[in-house]
Amino acid sequence: MDFSYLTYNTLFNNGFENIKKIIDFYHPDVLCFQEIDTREDNLSKLYKYGYKLAGYENSFVRLGAIYGVATFYKENSLRHIPSLPIKKKNEVFRSLFYSILSFLLGYNRQKTFLSSNFIHLKTNKKITVCNTHLFVIGSNALRIRHINYVLKSLGTEKKQRFIISGDFNYLPYQRKKLESLMKKHQLKEATKNVGQTIKFSKEDDIFQTFGSFQKLSTRIVNIFFKALKIDYIFYKGLKLKKTERIEVRYSDHYPIISTFSL
Repeated sequence: MDFSYLTYNTLFNNGFENIKKIIDFYHPDVLCFQEIDTREDNLSKLYKYGYKLAGYENSFVRLGAIYGVATFYKENSLRHIPSLPIKKKNEVFRSLFYSILSFLLGYNRQKTFLSSNFIHLKTNKKITVCNTHLFVIGSNALRIRHINYVLKSLGTEKKQRFIISGDFNYLPYQRKKLESLMKKHQLKEATKNVGQTIKFSKEDDIFQTFGSFQKLSTRIVNIFFKALKIDYIFYKGLKLKKTERIEVRYSDHYPIISTFSL
């Protein structure tokens, strides 16, 4: 029995506005969004396509709108089991350099994790998923500490089937540390075959939504990192069939979908 799972940073809800085209073609069982407008009238747009909201967490405010992460599930495929939120930890202090840089670039956003539990209706198997959006400005060491804290809090060693995914903002250095952490928690990467998950282009309309400092920083990033991969899917207790990068440009991120066998 197949189970499909999509993660997508929608860039201030841009990708979410066009999600119907992706749903109609791929029909994911679970949809995990980052940078989604969390107002009720926006979140309810998926209800008419047979999806229900498992939960959402607010992350930051931009131009008066509140954005965060949200997880949806296909109503005829899964049953949602309400669960306790991940216990918040006092924020790890970031260096003065990162704090000033975050302010200048307009990236002063909090890390966000959203855990959801589901029962697959046809197999009666339980699946836990964690929708993730980490700091834009910060060190990879800080991101590793945050991921490790969440995985330990969720007790991944006790879970039979588990997925953690999202926008990790993990820059392409210290890759072995991320791999070692996931191996420690018995997690495999479903996105190994995906080489790039984010792309900036000054020709894109979406790029025009960025502020001046953001445009400058993304141009610099594009010079040094031609193939930037910061979106991931890690899993355990499932058999991976395939992972695909969906070639649409509604956001600066590409949607990533994995299909598993239960």
